[in-house]
Amino acid sequence: MRIDSFFAAAAQSLHASDDTWEIEWHDRVNSTQTVAKDRPAWTAVIADAQVAGRGQAERVFVSDPGGLYLTAVLPYAGDALKARGFALAVGWAVRAVLRRAGAKELRLRWPNDLMVGSLKVGGILVEQGGPSTLLIGIGLNLTNRPWRVEPGLDGVAGRLADAVAPGHRWPRRGDLVKELLAAVGRAHRTFGRDALAGLAFRLNACWGAPREVVIEPVSGGQGEETRGWFHSIDVDGRVVLRDAGGGIVAIPAHHIGRLREVAGALAE
Repeated sequence: MRIDSFFAAAAQSLHASDDTWEIEWHDRVNSTQTVAKDRPAWTAVIADAQVAGRGQAERVFVSDPGGLYLTAVLPYAGDALKARGFALAVGWAVRAVLRRAGAKELRLRWPNDLMVGSLKVGGILVEQGGPSTLLIGIGLNLTNRPWRVEPGLDGVAGRLADAVAPGHRWPRRGDLVKELLAAVGRAHRTFGRDALAGLAFRLNACWGAPREVVIEPVSGGQGEETRGWFHSIDVDGRVVLRDAGGGIVAIPAHHIGRLREVAGALAE
């Protein structure tokens, strides 16, 4: 198996397809990302609640009891360019786990959200930990109701408990953690072998029906907002939009400050 240079540091510690994790489980923490920052590779920090959960761009991630909050620590060779897009690989693998568990309508929203319809039910945060580790944060709304903590999330956040058929038996918490960690390991191996270019086709099956979006440029960057229908990502990781006239524009990921959905899907 070829290991891309992004994961070169993992070559000696990769346990084939049977990753071995040291697990820490906490009732409540400030943030699993903070706790895990100095932990060695193949450690997983899990909490039933977070006091200061974080999402992309330092946004608050409400983490009330009933959700699942996890940070998995992976080996990392320190190449930020090659790491770009790894959150998408994690999203692809985590979505597969949750769909098998019963969340059939689950989709991805670029670059790191898990969605059911227009409601966000989970998020992924990838950050560097120590010099040779990468932190993979996964936050899931299972049975919790984050809008009771933050009313502004009403109509924005959802929960996976409402995304499964009535009477469906959701996996036990420990079993779900086991499956999620296996998914992180799978993303690690697949991204190391295929990179984002090799995953683009599989990711493009995960976005759901096309949705109208607005793309904001990076803070301090040049250019204006771009509006169009989210179409796909290409093999270079660019976000591909289709405009009202059917034209196509491809925007490099590092030029994007934020992607906002502004309308419903063409077909739910």
